[in-house]
Amino acid sequence: MSISQVPFCSKKSLSDGASLRRTTAETVANFLLGAAWAIALLGAVYLFWSFLPFGYIIAFMAAIVGSLLGLLLVVFLEIVFLQFEKLREMKRQTDLLEEIRKELHDSKICDN
Repeated sequence: MSISQVPFCSKKSLSDGASLRRTTAETVANFLLGAAWAIALLGAVYLFWSFLPFGYIIAFMAAIVGSLLGLLLVVFLEIVFLQFEKLREMKRQTDLLEEIRKELHDSKICDN
């Protein structure tokens, strides 16, 4: 049985290319992810150099505190990306299930 004969693996669903398209919200979230990494890096570097006169250990702890805001934003935006991916996968599975239902319905009509 070739792949074109399997009802839920049509060539349309395999070569759709829909997974490569991004929505505007995903593009904005991707930009904000880059900005969050920049905030984390700049906060860490700025506070490290600001607290360096007090010693390396204090400067290192200040750098960790300075990067927390950016790192929290990174975690939040990664959760957003996971939700986008989950939505895309659920849409794909819904399409496949509708295709299967249609094929089963058509085969029941033909059998009777």
